[in-house]
Amino acid sequence: MDYKKELLAVEQIHQASLKILAEIGVEFGSKKVDEIFRANGFRQENGRTYFTEEQINKYLDMATKEFTIYGRDENYFININTEDVNYCPGYGSPLITNADGSIREALFDDYLKMANLFHMEKSFKVNGGIIVQPSDIDPEISIPAMIYAAIKRSSKVLFGIQGAKKGQIDIFNMLEIVFGGKEELRKKPRYIVLSTPTSPLRVDLSAIDTLLLGCEYNQPIAVCSACMPGATAPVTLAGAIAMCNAEMLSSIVLTQLVNPGNPVMYEFACYGSNVQSGNASIGSPELIKAGRYGSLLAKKYGLACRTGGGLSDAKGVTAQAGIETAMSLFHTNLYKSNLAMHSAGILDSFATMSYEKLMLDFEVIDRCANYFDDIEVNENTLAFDTIKKVAEKGGIFLDQKHTVKNCRKTYIPQVSLRSKLPQGKDPNEALYESMNKRIEKQLAAYVKPELDPTIEKQLDEYMLSIGMKPEDIKKV
Repeated sequence: MDYKKELLAVEQIHQASLKILAEIGVEFGSKKVDEIFRANGFRQENGRTYFTEEQINKYLDMATKEFTIYGRDENYFININTEDVNYCPGYGSPLITNADGSIREALFDDYLKMANLFHMEKSFKVNGGIIVQPSDIDPEISIPAMIYAAIKRSSKVLFGIQGAKKGQIDIFNMLEIVFGGKEELRKKPRYIVLSTPTSPLRVDLSAIDTLLLGCEYNQPIAVCSACMPGATAPVTLAGAIAMCNAEMLSSIVLTQLVNPGNPVMYEFACYGSNVQSGNASIGSPELIKAGRYGSLLAKKYGLACRTGGGLSDAKGVTAQAGIETAMSLFHTNLYKSNLAMHSAGILDSFATMSYEKLMLDFEVIDRCANYFDDIEVNENTLAFDTIKKVAEKGGIFLDQKHTVKNCRKTYIPQVSLRSKLPQGKDPNEALYESMNKRIEKQLAAYVKPELDPTIEKQLDEYMLSIGMKPEDIKKV
C-alpha cells in the first residue's frame, strides 16, 4: 500500500466532490429546505442547490464532531470521534435464514429475540434500528413499534430509523416520555438519527423530515449515503466515492443551517454491485476498498465515520460468510470505523438475518478486539526464568507454574471448535450445535432492564393510541 498515493487520491476525490457540488448540485425534495438554503446565500437553479468550497468549509467547521451518546442506562455510552470503534446491530433485513438454509419472513418475535441477544453481547453498546423488519406488524406503525421495543428490551444507545414525518414524531414523543421532555432531551445525545440521501444527488422528503426533526431535538445526525457503483453511482470507485461524499457533505451543511453546532456523523456506505444482475454486493473487496477511502475522507473533515460491518453475500453460514465477514470486520478496526452498522447477523446482501451468523460474527468481533489490543510486555510476560529453567533442565512449558498462572489469559473462542470431535461427527453439525448453545445461554441469562413503571405505562398507552395491537404490546 502506497500511503502517499492513498492521500493524493483522497485529495483528488475531495476536489471532485467540491466540483460536483458547485457544478451539478443537489436536489432537495422540499420547498422549506430550498428556502433555508436560499435565505443563507446558496445558489439555486432549476430545483437544485449549489455549494461553494467556502460554504462547505464554513458549515463543516460549525458541526459538533466529537461527543458522547448515552444509553438509558448511562453505563452504556459510546464516544463519537475518529478513533473508537462502536458496533451496531444488523439492519433492514425482512427475512430470516434458518439453520437448514430455508428462508422465512421475519416476525416481531424475531425482533424482540435479537434485541435481547444484542443487549446481552458485551461488545455492543448500541441496540435498535431495523434489526429485522417484522412482517406481522402494521407497516403504518412498524417504525415506532421497533423503537418502542428497543427502548423496553434494552438500555443501550438507541439506533434510529428513517421514515415519514408522522412516524418520526411518534419516535420523539416516546423519547420525550423516557428522557423527561423535549428540553431535557436536547441537553444530551440519546438517539442516533439516520438520514439517507437518495443517489444520485437527491434528498427525499423522508430523509429531510427525519433530519429536520433530529436537529429540532439536537440529537446526532448520521448522514448515510448508500450508493451502488454501476447502479445508482458510476461503476468506477473513484467516481462513486466522490458522488457519495458530495451527497453527505450537502446534508451535513443543512444540519448546521437548521441548528448550528448540531452533532453529526459521516455514514459512508458505497456498496459493491453485481453489474450482471443489478443486485447489491456487500461481500466484495470493492466495498472494503471504498470504505477505506470513505474513512480517510471523514478523518480529513474531522468526522466520525461509519464503514465496514459484518457483511456477506453468502446464502448461509458457510466458508464464504466467514471469509467475507472477517475481511469486512478487520477493515472496520483497521480504519477505525467509529460506528459500524450491520455488524452481526447479515447474510445474502442484506436480504436476511441469521441467528447462527449472529453468534459467528460476535466471535469475529472478539477476535478482532484481541488482535488489535497491544500485548502486555513486562517481567512476567517475558518469562525469562521459565525459559531458562526449561532450556537448562529439560521438560515442557505445559506443566510450569508460569503456564498455570497465565494460561487463562489466552483467547478462548465462544463458538469455534477446538476439541477433538467424536468419530464420525459432522464438523458443520457440531459448529451449529455450538452456536445454538450460545444462543440458548445468552437468552437464558437475559434480564429485561429496569424501566420506571410510570414511564413504561405511558409508553404502552402511547403505542396503543397509535394503533399497536394489545397482544403485541404485551409481548414487549
